[in-house]
Order: sequence, then structure tokens, then C-alpha cells
Amino acid sequence: MEGIITTIQRMSIHDGPGIRTTIFMKGCNLRCEWCHNPETWSNKNQLQYFQDKCLNCKECINTCRIDALKMTEDGLLIDRNKCSNCGECISTCFPEALTLVGQKVTIDEVIKIILQDKAFYDESIGGVTISGGEPLLQKAFIKELLMACKENNIHTAIETNLYSNWEFIEDLLPFVDLWMCDLKIADTSLHKIHTGHANEIIISNLKGLSVRNVPVIVRTPVIPGINDNFNAISEICNIIKDMNNLVYYELLGFHSLGFNKFESLGMINPLTNKEFMQKENLNKLYEIPLKLGINLKHKKHEQI
Repeated sequence: MEGIITTIQRMSIHDGPGIRTTIFMKGCNLRCEWCHNPETWSNKNQLQYFQDKCLNCKECINTCRIDALKMTEDGLLIDRNKCSNCGECISTCFPEALTLVGQKVTIDEVIKIILQDKAFYDESIGGVTISGGEPLLQKAFIKELLMACKENNIHTAIETNLYSNWEFIEDLLPFVDLWMCDLKIADTSLHKIHTGHANEIIISNLKGLSVRNVPVIVRTPVIPGINDNFNAISEICNIIKDMNNLVYYELLGFHSLGFNKFESLGMINPLTNKEFMQKENLNKLYEIPLKLGINLKHKKHEQI
């Protein structure tokens, strides 16, 4: 069985407890305007071009057999309609201005990498986190991977937007120790505007995890002009305040790091000119969950 990923990050300390290995799956069913990993949206390979690395040597153009590349005054122009993402041009790009995002991997290949750091998991009470994109879009693959982790006594976590059929989630419950879920916006109309989908399914699945007393971390990316206000955060807190399974709630302040990925993939960034979430504004929002008695991961100016 194969899955498609963007990368495997070892020695991660931000994707769950302890030292972890994080597998980033490719493909996502939401289109959040503030996304800083747009390379995970598509479930296919993508040619990525970083102009600041390009030497204008034109070797890639000579390699391309379908004439999808052209050098202009502004750098390399990729005809995305022609490009097949075969990756042949990458072999001639010495400065690595061209890269191919996405690779197919087997369960055995991933487990081999995971097991290299098992001693660190055991020492730090860490483990493996499956992230994305949206991991639940590759359910069969991640189920096999999670089962393999459990066979090796490795703690497992999954980062998900929960926009999925409940049956998919329920099938994974025996193999996931910790669910890390985003609840971005409580208002379903606004959620659809800013992510591409309404949130009824997400909230329903979150409640399903709560009924089954499954450990859950809920996180909200706080975006200026979208949900950085008292009402928006209060509405979210009212949804999660009675969740007995909530490990903690986390507010993540918006930043624009990684936004150059949009241009590198030939994509349009919907929030090009959006400013960082200001520290003082984010810190004021901490008061809302604290007043409701919600266990909060209280890090000053935590950012996504």
C-alpha cells in the first residue's frame, strides 16, 4: 500500500507531546485562506519554483520535452497547463530552484524511518503524528500506518480538520491516542466563506469524539479581520467548554511565513497583504476560555 506525502519531519516538538516524527500527508479538502502549507492542498505531485535560487542557466528548459518552461525577464515561467510534473527538469537544476513536492511511500518505508527514533519517543513520552494536508483523505494508508505504530508500542496522534465521514473517524479510534483538531470558526456561513466548506460536519465529529471520551486538543488559528474578536472566540469556546475529553485549547496567532510557497506553486495567495496577529491582541483573547474554565495552553503569542 502506498500513500503520498510532502515530507517526514523527525525530531519535531510542536506536533504533540514529547519528541515526535511527523508525517505530512498530501491532499486537503479545505481551502483555508490563511494556509501556510498550500503544497498540501493537491493530492498530486507539483513542480515548485523558487526564483531567488534560479541562476537562469536554462538547463531545465533544454530538458523539458513538452516545452512547458520558458525563461523571461522575471525568471522561469512554468506553463502549468502543459507541465506533467514529471520532475525530469529537477535533475538539471543544480541550485535546487526547482523541486517536486509530493512523493509516494510505502508503509514499510515510513515505519523504517519512524523506528530510527524510537528511543527518543520512549525517553520523552513522544511518538508519531500524522498531519497534512488532511490525513483522513488517505484513510486506508494511515490506518495501516497507525496499526504498525501500535504494533511497535509507539504513541500516535493525528492532526485533522475533522471534515470527514464519522465512519472513517470511528474506524481509526482504536489506533489513535490523541486527536489534534482545528475549530477555526463557529459561524457556519463564515466558515464556508473562509475555508470553502461549512462546519456542521466538523462540529458533529468533535462532539462524537467527546461522547467517546477520546483525548482531544482543539486549536483555533486566530486571523486578523476574520476571527480575532471576542464574539468569534466566545462562540468557539461555548462549543468546547463542556468537553470532558479536552486535553487543552490552543490559540494560534496568524503569521505569513511560508506564503512564498503560493507563488512558487503558481497559486494565488488570498491573504498576501495580511498583517501578523499582534501579541497584545492575541493575549486579550486568552481571557475568554480562562473565564469559562477551559484548560488552555497559555503560551504568550503562540503562532501558527
